[in-house]
Amino acid sequence: MLDAIEKLLKEYKKNLQKMSAQTTALALIQRKESLVKKAKKSGETESESAKTSITSATSGLGETVKGQFGKKIGQVLDEQGNMLNKF
Repeated sequence: MLDAIEKLLKEYKKNLQKMSAQTTALALIQRKESLVKKAKKSGETESESAKTSITSATSGLGETVKGQFGKKIGQVLDEQGNMLNKF
């Protein structure tokens, strides 16, 4: 009788450890997903900020720098903006 109780207690502790490990794993998975979402959102925000800066630089330089050099600057900045859109 005592052996059966000890066996049940041992099995209970083993199951408790399994459940604890599963709970910890689920918590880590949720934390990872949260961090990934946060990083992705931060990257999108920075990308939008960079696009805005390039757009304002393009318009500002387009008015300031004239001629062939101004066209080249505008072209390069447009390419950078397109690259950010693809990113």
